[in-house]
Amino acid sequence: MRLPSNVVALYHNLFNIRFAVISALVNGSIDVWLNLDHGPAEYWYAGGWQALHSFFSTGVTARVIQHCSHIKNPLVSYPVGSIAATALTFAGSFAVHWLNGTPELLASCLWPTGISFCTGFGTNFMTRRGYWLPGNYNKTAASD
Repeated sequence: MRLPSNVVALYHNLFNIRFAVISALVNGSIDVWLNLDHGPAEYWYAGGWQALHSFFSTGVTARVIQHCSHIKNPLVSYPVGSIAATALTFAGSFAVHWLNGTPELLASCLWPTGISFCTGFGTNFMTRRGYWLPGNYNKTAASD
């Protein structure tokens, strides 16, 4: 019976479902809008892949940011968390859209990347204040 608790701990260390769902809905919708001029097959394909990628990417990057929120100095914690999440988001988004031949490649990558950079600060702020924490988060580790 040790495996289920290890799986749950791994999930809490690597993924945040709340941020993942919000990101999938927002970024998928943006990519549909960006690719509207290319027909329904293209814009639904681009939006669907972006939503799927954003779900997994943001679930992971939100946890990376939450791990960075433990850094006591907020002048270090906020930029480090946002830059790490932004780099991961751009690399993953570019790979997904390049492999799928998305017509508006850079626009489809830059929107989620920019959003990731901005929301990284918000995620760090929320985490440092005790909101939307995973089950195994050390609540006494960071506070502004």
